[in-house]
Amino acid sequence: MANFKKARRFAAAAAALAMILSMSACGEKTDAPDTSEDSSVTTTAPEESDAAATTTTTAPKVTTTTTTTLPPLPVMSTYEAKYAENEDLIGWIKLEAANLNDPVMQAEDNKYYLDKDFNGNEYKNGSFFVDYKCQFTTRTRPANTIIYGHNMVTGPSFAKLTRYYDARLNGDYPNRLDFYMNNPTIQFDTVWEEGTYKVFACMYVNTMEEHGEVFKYYKQRDIKNEGQFYEYIAKIMDRSVFYTDVDLEYGDEILTLSTCYYPLGKEVDSRCVVFARRVRDGESAEVDTSKAYINESPLYFDYYYKVNGGKWAGRTWDTTKVKGFDEYLADFPNSGAAAPVM
Repeated sequence: MANFKKARRFAAAAAALAMILSMSACGEKTDAPDTSEDSSVTTTAPEESDAAATTTTTAPKVTTTTTTTLPPLPVMSTYEAKYAENEDLIGWIKLEAANLNDPVMQAEDNKYYLDKDFNGNEYKNGSFFVDYKCQFTTRTRPANTIIYGHNMVTGPSFAKLTRYYDARLNGDYPNRLDFYMNNPTIQFDTVWEEGTYKVFACMYVNTMEEHGEVFKYYKQRDIKNEGQFYEYIAKIMDRSVFYTDVDLEYGDEILTLSTCYYPLGKEVDSRCVVFARRVRDGESAEVDTSKAYINESPLYFDYYYKVNGGKWAGRTWDTTKVKGFDEYLADFPNSGAAAPVM
């Protein structure tokens, strides 16, 4: 990983001269070959070509680029020792209820840490890692930080994040929404800065076209303008199994946590994905969870409806929670933010 480490050091040094703060997202469908909690790693990640990405928009481009000459931030003392051991360390994720208090790595690709531990040793449980196309400097973060993790009984695991989808799994909670109600925020620090994120959505999606249209949440590499932001958020909210009191606006930083999830069997390659947005400067990290409620009809995929019956009942989320969304839709009614025809 020497070249990657050198590249990161070069990027940090360059940041002292001129860092570009831009709204850029990332994510590629090389999701960890995760497994259910009661099994071992048996699957491989589906490959996706770059040609398969991403959405476009009819909205006029809005530039958000500025230049700064602020000096680079040092690695926080909390993570100095671990960073000295391995400069692939990009941050740390914490959520006590999900047994998360672990390093998050970033390599030159999305395969290296699938089966490697923190020190790069072979380890079938792998490590948590950020998508390799998410670009960080000491003072900038990507608009969408995508973190992959296995869904396993042991080792670094996103298994319990599936409780956001349904808290009743394994009899842990009596009500479906209970896990969210008790865990409305997630801590993700980079090695340079602390960060708290408010959870606003969780979805269950397929990854193979044979099971229905695929929402490529992992391929939204760029959020170049407001239109792309609204279109991406609309696709998330249409699929979310719950709604919250967390508001969103163009410029918010998104945290995406992705893990394999197989309620329809291993032959249906699918993911449970949790979305949160960073607490803004000066904003309280408190969330009024009493206003959260279950979405009785999330947008699923064809095979889900074939097995379970039913169909999507249409968009029911409060669009006023996304600042500017209704105005955008009024101007561009045929955009990707419009509710799909079912």
